[in-house]
Amino acid sequence: MPSDLREQIKQKISAFTLDVERQVDQWMAARDPVAFRQMELDIAAAGRQLSDAMTSTVVEHIVADPILQAAASQAARQYGSYRHGGRRPVEITLLGGSRVRLGVEYLKVNRRGMPGRRRQTGRRGPGGTGVYPVLAVLGIWFGVTPALAGEVCGQVTDSDLVRAGQAALKRRGIELGHKQTLGGVNKFSTRATEQRDKWLERVTLAPASPGPLQGKRVVIGVDGGRLRERRPARQGRRRTSTGHRRYDAPWREPKLFTIYVIDSDGKVEQEYHPIYDGTLEDCEVVFQMMLGYLKALGAHQASQLIFVGDGAKWIWERCQDLVSALGLSPTQVVEVIDWCHAVAVLHQITDGCKSWTPAHRERWIRRAKKWLHAGKIDSLLQAIDALAVGRRAKDVLPHRDDFARNVARMQYQSFVEAHVPTGSGMVESAIRRVINMRMKSNGMFWLEINAQGMLLLRSYLKAGHFDALVDWSLCEAAPWWQFEARPKTPLSLPCAA
Repeated sequence: MPSDLREQIKQKISAFTLDVERQVDQWMAARDPVAFRQMELDIAAAGRQLSDAMTSTVVEHIVADPILQAAASQAARQYGSYRHGGRRPVEITLLGGSRVRLGVEYLKVNRRGMPGRRRQTGRRGPGGTGVYPVLAVLGIWFGVTPALAGEVCGQVTDSDLVRAGQAALKRRGIELGHKQTLGGVNKFSTRATEQRDKWLERVTLAPASPGPLQGKRVVIGVDGGRLRERRPARQGRRRTSTGHRRYDAPWREPKLFTIYVIDSDGKVEQEYHPIYDGTLEDCEVVFQMMLGYLKALGAHQASQLIFVGDGAKWIWERCQDLVSALGLSPTQVVEVIDWCHAVAVLHQITDGCKSWTPAHRERWIRRAKKWLHAGKIDSLLQAIDALAVGRRAKDVLPHRDDFARNVARMQYQSFVEAHVPTGSGMVESAIRRVINMRMKSNGMFWLEINAQGMLLLRSYLKAGHFDALVDWSLCEAAPWWQFEARPKTPLSLPCAA
């Protein structure tokens, strides 16, 4: 550590000590809950100020290092088409909410000879924006430090509204404007989504390698949720009050999947964090994402792969293709229709029997559940056929196919004996916690790009991988720099290879 840096840190600590000595008598005078609470808040604020003062001193010395400046600029220029853009002042917000102004080298995108070169007015060309190499090496993007970026994204993602997350940050001394907060979360999540997609593409095309799922019993659940998408009109008059055009708000079905590990008794292994992820794209995309995760984690060497879901055809039509892509034997794969969804179909069948009393319906459902649990689907189909007569046929027959085409997926007694889960509670819970509690509120409409980003952040947060995602994304943002410990995956151990 440079001697001048040591002296500056000592000066910061000395100033903090003097400030504490001036206030200690006032703190000692606290004799009621209100005064004591204010004392706690004052001490916490003083601690944040000291933390930010030390951080600003350290970051100023790091940024001023000529060796690091030269190496970062050279690495960035070798990776991309950049040219020198001079030194520019940049204001950085630290974890405690303080701001520091730094003068750092800026590299412009070299657009000479590129189509769409920027004129006096107009859009930037296909080359994108420039980069501050030294700040990128430290993970400082969008005007905030990496620790603050993680705190802001995590708090806003975990809160039901941006303003609620902003208020929680303010109580911790981090005061950011609404636009800065929302803009930072959207930028980070959009970039992380693009990085995640590229990573999945790489691992999908790469040869399968050993991973933490080797020899494990792996359960996969997939289901769809609902949210409202905001589709602004491209034409039409703008509103006088807001300047916005009208927009459509159709329902979209984000598809979410879960991957987790169970032991020989069918219980979830807690040391293996589950994986949640999803997309607003179609069924093919979500299964391609599942293939990428499974290959990255070595699921091709799993002892057993268990698919659990409802009766949606789009799920089961693609499971075999996924198994074939992983190279697993059919004997290693078990497919299970969720028990509660199957019982719900039985209730829908009895709803078509208008003349039945509640007691009659209950007796029929009780008998049908016994056949269903015992795997006697033939007996159940005969009972359904007996009901499908006359006017009942149009209400009963559409549900018959749910059992006829899923005989092998409804052997519940055999599943219980083999300690195979018969419910899709994990993915149902993920749908509720990831989507419904954050992205499905009344009056909440999402631009597709922002919904994709929030879906990623929320999935990783609720599965316990959020910090790993932040570190991985910040390193991936500077692929031209050789970090000492670059994370290989956005997942935390032990699920990371």
